[in-house]
Amino acid sequence: MKVLDITEFFSPVGGGVRTYLEAKARWFSAHGAVEHVILVPGPEDRVTDWYGSRMYAVRGPAVPASPGYRFMIAGRKVREIIEQERPDVIELGSPFLAARHVRRAVRGMAPRPKLVAFYHCDAKKVYVDFGLRRLPAALRRIAGARFERYLQEVYGEMDLVLAASLGARESLERLGLQRAITVPLGVDLEIFRPERRDPRWKAEVGAVDGQPVLLYCGRLSADKGLEPVLAGLPELHRLTGAKLVLIGEGHLRRRLEALAKARPGMLAVLPFEPDRCRLARAYASADCYVAPFPMETFGLSAVEAMACGLPLIAVDRGSVAEFTRQAPWARQYRVGDSSDFVRAAREILSSDPNLLGRQAAAAARQSFSWRSTFEALYRTYLELVDGLYDAK
Repeated sequence: MKVLDITEFFSPVGGGVRTYLEAKARWFSAHGAVEHVILVPGPEDRVTDWYGSRMYAVRGPAVPASPGYRFMIAGRKVREIIEQERPDVIELGSPFLAARHVRRAVRGMAPRPKLVAFYHCDAKKVYVDFGLRRLPAALRRIAGARFERYLQEVYGEMDLVLAASLGARESLERLGLQRAITVPLGVDLEIFRPERRDPRWKAEVGAVDGQPVLLYCGRLSADKGLEPVLAGLPELHRLTGAKLVLIGEGHLRRRLEALAKARPGMLAVLPFEPDRCRLARAYASADCYVAPFPMETFGLSAVEAMACGLPLIAVDRGSVAEFTRQAPWARQYRVGDSSDFVRAAREILSSDPNLLGRQAAAAARQSFSWRSTFEALYRTYLELVDGLYDAK
């Protein structure tokens, strides 16, 4: 069986979709049952071996204010690759130009590949509700309704749509899409574990002895919900001495670096960390993790932090809220509320972070593994190709 993943949500400097595709490539390579092809935009046309999978990059212009992301404008090239590879299954990882290219490519193909979409992003919330937030409400409603009709058209042509969380699946069902199933993502439990803890890490990020350290790993952009965290940070630092460490890239980096330079005891900003073992060392060596994105459809970085033994300070919206709502090792805060963020962080820091961290790591081991994810995906692909899924 040959599976082709295509997405515009790919950056060489981070992102949950990149993490998912890397783990998928590694798993398929190790198990040998699937020939795996990946198709993404890049700075130039090229073909490489990427963790055992064949990766095509097609040249496309950079997306403004989004580090490493590019538009997939090379429609003819994309269609040529799909026709050349003739996959059994195409998994669509983004609903924009990639979707258009896939839909055109499969017309007239015999046999037609099975089409699967993974709902990696709640696109309406991100690109309309947030992206157009400065427009009048009436215009946002019009744009939102039109965008929802577009999503219904794209996902309605899929044989199956995958969602990583219950909330993401419910978003699809609200669009009238019933052919959707939940496949939670996972974490590499061999890499992300509490044993990666290194007391030297805190000194490396400028923390003094005994200073609690909060960590965030992800894109440094406005949509990620960092503003309430940054607004509450001075008060949290005053009350607890806590320091926030940010790891990632994005258009907020220059502003954040200026703040870190002015208040080095309160904030540090580090570049994207491509080495998964070094990233795990950072997770395991901090005291707690901040998960601020209210439009999250899964929350890979939060789960990686859990697996490394970190309690979570999580916003009360999005998929991370689903698995932290009743968790003893997490505290939630109201979306957009910096004072409530301070309250949640203080509750974590005044508890026993080591005990909460052990509970978080146990929860990650029990509920989130890449093995479970890809075994479920493989079974789903087989059922689609064999025509068994249609009979259900």
